[in-house]
Amino acid sequence: MQQLRASSASDKRGEGDSGSLKSVADLDTLKVEWRQCLDHISRKSQNFMATHLQSCELAACTEEGLLDIVCCKKFSYEELLLDIAVLQKEVSEFYALPLKLRILYDAEKDACTKEKSVFTLFQELSENNAVIRFLITEFGGELVY
Repeated sequence: MQQLRASSASDKRGEGDSGSLKSVADLDTLKVEWRQCLDHISRKSQNFMATHLQSCELAACTEEGLLDIVCCKKFSYEELLLDIAVLQKEVSEFYALPLKLRILYDAEKDACTKEKSVFTLFQELSENNAVIRFLITEFGGELVY
């Protein structure tokens, strides 16, 4: 999986506070409340950001509170990078945890989720559907797009 990485400017931590966040790394709990977090961000007049976050998922959370958010849309990834400080503040506020965000882009997933054109759908249909293949081979027909 090809990933582009971006971190907030505050990724560097002092050594004195590394033991204070041991309870942060519960990714399953964060995932359960992710939709509520998006609603929270949306209510704070950040609808644009919340819309981009809907194409993202939580991937990992370290014990130090570094939360990985993976985007499967390049445009959303780029837009979220611009407002990573605001996003980090909103997410930390919602979860009441001192989280640091890292936004990642998953190019493979992006390629899989692209909407297919009518031409591509018809081509796949003519290659995969036995009835359509039979009509094309027996009667010399072809699909009209």
